[in-house]
Amino acid sequence: MAAGRKVMSNAGVAAALVVLLVVAAASSVAGVCKVDTGSMVRNCRTYCTVGSTEASPSSACCGAVRGGDFHCLCQYRSVLPNDIDANRAMQIPGKCGYGAANC
Repeated sequence: MAAGRKVMSNAGVAAALVVLLVVAAASSVAGVCKVDTGSMVRNCRTYCTVGSTEASPSSACCGAVRGGDFHCLCQYRSVLPNDIDANRAMQIPGKCGYGAANC
């Protein structure tokens, strides 16, 4: 790892994704941090919603977050909505097969 370079954990990535879901749902922003927020809301929210029984995020969800700038998403991690299950959200990066990094 390069000196001074930060790495994000799966928890940090997931929390950032959940927050981005909320930000996207509450705004008309088409994209944030290299993620198509509309696609992410449509395709990932059901997996992260409290009470969801989906076994894994859909391939469409994984596709929606592929290529996202997870370091950028870290700035949104401090605001999590009550209807989002953070534990399930934390599973998205791993279940989609993306590398982990720390905020």
